[in-house]
Amino acid sequence: MTRSPAVEAIVAALVGQWSGTGRVSYPTIETFEYREDLVISERSDHPALHVEQRTWKQTDDGEVPSHWETGLLRIESDGNARFLNAQGGRTEVMEGEWQRTGDFWAITLTSTEYAGDSRVATSDRRYQVQSDRMAYHMSMATISVPELTAHLSASLTRC
Repeated sequence: MTRSPAVEAIVAALVGQWSGTGRVSYPTIETFEYREDLVISERSDHPALHVEQRTWKQTDDGEVPSHWETGLLRIESDGNARFLNAQGGRTEVMEGEWQRTGDFWAITLTSTEYAGDSRVATSDRRYQVQSDRMAYHMSMATISVPELTAHLSASLTRC
């Protein structure tokens, strides 16, 4: 499989094991902190990257499993990106773009389809990767909170 040099560069920046912490907040839930492990891997015979994310909620009694997502992220040579994601009985298709901005890579994705949870109307995710650091933010709109509203943010380091 042949990729453009720019796609090779962003894939190299993304692939790896990442770990860090984040914070969840939303008007309809209690705010909490979490620990996250994120693995982004590739196969030489497939154009999409495999993404697996697991989180553990921080509680007064320690950590408890919180969230698990898995999916495929496709980085296109024309600057487009697509992410098909499954999470606890829900699926989401996101589309957006990637670009090099200064000394970091940026990926911006917005939900185009969401199934399995009628409460969620849409979401967007923004990733920034600079060397061995990744930051991301997710916003969502629901039937209870119809405006796109910040939901979570995390700061990860390549392991």
